[in-house]
Amino acid sequence: MAARNDLSLRVSVFSEQGGRKYMEDVTEVLVEYEPGEEELGAAALGAPGEQPCGAPGAPDRAPAEARRSVAFFAVFDGHGGREAALFARDHLWDFLKKQRGFWSQDYREVCAAIRKGFVACHHAMWKKLPEWPKTITGLPSTSGTTASVVVIRGDRMFVAHVGDSSVVLGVKEDPSDKVVKAVEVTQDHKPELPKERQRIEGLGGSVVKKSGVNRVVWKRPRLTHNGPVRRSTVIDQIPFLAVARALGDLWSYDFYSGEFVVSPEPDTSVVTLDPRRHRYIIVGSDGLWNMVPPQEAVTVLQSHDEAVAPFGMSSARRLGCHALLRWRQRMLRADNTSVIVIALTEPGTCHKVIHRDEIILNLAEGLQGNQPGGSRTNTPISRAPEQDMLSPPGAAPPPPERSNGLSDPPMTTDSQKSGLQDHALNTWSNKGERTSGPPMRRPRRGLQRPHAAPPRRRYPERPNVRRATRPPKRAANMSSLLLQHCKATLCVC
Repeated sequence: MAARNDLSLRVSVFSEQGGRKYMEDVTEVLVEYEPGEEELGAAALGAPGEQPCGAPGAPDRAPAEARRSVAFFAVFDGHGGREAALFARDHLWDFLKKQRGFWSQDYREVCAAIRKGFVACHHAMWKKLPEWPKTITGLPSTSGTTASVVVIRGDRMFVAHVGDSSVVLGVKEDPSDKVVKAVEVTQDHKPELPKERQRIEGLGGSVVKKSGVNRVVWKRPRLTHNGPVRRSTVIDQIPFLAVARALGDLWSYDFYSGEFVVSPEPDTSVVTLDPRRHRYIIVGSDGLWNMVPPQEAVTVLQSHDEAVAPFGMSSARRLGCHALLRWRQRMLRADNTSVIVIALTEPGTCHKVIHRDEIILNLAEGLQGNQPGGSRTNTPISRAPEQDMLSPPGAAPPPPERSNGLSDPPMTTDSQKSGLQDHALNTWSNKGERTSGPPMRRPRRGLQRPHAAPPRRRYPERPNVRRATRPPKRAANMSSLLLQHCKATLCVC
């Protein structure tokens, strides 16, 4: 590994709920200094499970201004609740960096430490399970989450993932090429894969297809069962989860083998980054990849950087809105969509933020750009679009739509409102005054009412129109003058 890193990263994040009832996607971006020899040595003395980085005779660590940084990027797609995704966001990085060998110069030891960190985070959820909300039937929480993690140290990128969130790398075959090709770094852990199916069935589990989707079966005692589980206990087999590996999903524990049918152990890989060839690192949930192929995602980012003026929408937001548009075009309810875009700056170019809601990160110099205070990640996260995602930047948002698809009426001023109300009241009162004349002829349905009249209801309340066929009852003590007046008003000419 190089002693000094000159990688410059342009980072942006986008997350949107889509059309789902709950938002279960969580993203995380962390940047911190690598520990020095003294810190790792002290940690090794206090905790035997950790080891210092480098040889025993290594020199003292460099000053703080020369220390390198390490970057941690993660996307968690929760299911069955948000609890597992939030727990992984808050604790997974801590479990990773505490593992023996994580800070080693040998990439094999780093990958082994990452796998141990995933499993340690998974087992730590056991203690939190009683605090998580139970299911509707009163069973313990079935919350789980996928995890796609990218750790950049020096010029090496370590990738680990479980589930169907993916990491894609945009690469040029030759630095002089203009076309950026997509390379899938991860493979989704689907139950129908031969390797995963064999592992699941070897642990006593099974995979069943339901509604065209292969799912891991949850074998649980019938809800009416009370007492210990015996051989005679009726077991319900429920096709439950569409991924073969995840964090959480503690319901999949097999007591006979002592392992989890839904495995928390990730696949790991290492990539040596070259800023002349590697252009983009995309970490996204399945809400993105179910609609946008990897090559199309890379092409969208490249076109966005070349065509859009500086300080437009961020790259992550552009890609996320492109995925949401695909959901809408196919008339489907959009899934939770989360994207982290890491663009590598070519050597010799100006290191400036070119889009809104993006930061420049140099692992040798630290963070650049506006940093919000009080954030655990110390990096800005792009907000969800406040206006229609399809409208161009700077355009006025369209009027809100009602549930029936009709737009709201145009807004009027207070004086116009008062004038319309007075006119409507006068019109309504004039209709009601004619209580003694002939019955009014109601307008035909096809004719248009006056523009100032109030909106017609489906079942309008008709004014009390008294027919002239019968005179009203007269009081016995009514004066003669009043009787004459009543006769005059009731007369029909």
